[in-house]
Amino acid sequence: MVYYSWSNGNTKKIAKSLAEAMHGDLVKIETKIPYEGGYNDVVEQGHKEVNEGFMPELKPLDVNIDDYDVIAVGTPTWWYTMAPAIHTFLHETN
Repeated sequence: MVYYSWSNGNTKKIAKSLAEAMHGDLVKIETKIPYEGGYNDVVEQGHKEVNEGFMPELKPLDVNIDDYDVIAVGTPTWWYTMAPAIHTFLHETN
């Protein structure tokens, strides 16, 4: 189970529960440059990124994705779509 969660709220909780239920690994996707500021600052930046189709650079994962047959992906909903970090992950992952 790979997931992205800026606030480590509901998406993280659901990803953790799914990984436990499936006896699978849990891997957090992180951006190379973390979001800064308070909630409203991040909301404003995130909204702009979604509108522009921005795909942030990601930190390398601690696992080799090629070692897995099935990958569940968890993302919060940012303006009716997935978080930009998930767009990057899906674009860069075969």
